Amino acid sequence: MQRRIFISYRRSDAREAALQLHDELSSRGFDVFLDTHDIRPAKAFQETLWHRLSDCDVTIMLDTKDYFGSKWTAQELGRSQALGIQILRVVWPNHGGSRHLSLSDSVTLSDGDLDASGRLRLALLPIIARRAEALRSRSIATRHLDLVGRLKNEVTRIGGQFEGIGAYRSVSLTLPLGRRLEAYPMVGVPTAEMLNDIQAKAGKAGHGRFPCLVYNHIGIRPTWIEHLQWLDEQISTVRTLKVSDAGWDLVEWDEK
Repeated sequence: MQRRIFISYRRSDAREAALQLHDELSSRGFDVFLDTHDIRPAKAFQETLWHRLSDCDVTIMLDTKDYFGSKWTAQELGRSQALGIQILRVVWPNHGGSRHLSLSDSVTLSDGDLDASGRLRLALLPIIARRAEALRSRSIATRHLDLVGRLKNEVTRIGGQFEGIGAYRSVSLTLPLGRRLEAYPMVGVPTAEMLNDIQAKAGKAGHGRFPCLVYNHIGIRPTWIEHLQWLDEQISTVRTLKVSDAGWDLVEWDEK
């Protein structure tokens, strides 16, 4: 399983520390998103950034005094919260931390934790990495539960039955006209590999239900969603389902 982290920061305030964290976390096996490293010039910058954010488990917020001086960092934080991503706040020295925030965890820096160039004290790097790892599993669990809850609401709204959790954290469903499904809520951006994995799991489980991958499409690039739709047309034994559209789409599935 990938361990994905998004670093949110003001370049004018925390560029050196962000680069330092990128290298440290990458060396520990994390897949780290840093805007200066991970978006090619030809790509649509903001669209790609939101796509990568939606696929991350933890956001590390470098909370400098002017963090909210940019609308982009404010949006990165707000959209992390909207997606249910756990947030590790690293608070700069002599800064009380941004107000009105309910975040997952924090590391507060003192004057000696940054050198004149803005680099972090080396001893802090493993501490931040451990805090991020601890938040990662909580983030995945929280987002998975949110998907399950939203799916349950959609299915019961159209008169279907939510029958409980099965193997591999799948969810057994029966639609109003009797079609039986096994839904696999997946956190992040769905891939063809995930669909193949679900197909294999469904075969091993032997439940006889039609398998589907349930996901939150918010933030995912439109071209990627088109790719998923194309996969649905090519693979008849498993499908993808946007959780926000589940009730609407499952009514049509029930007729097949």
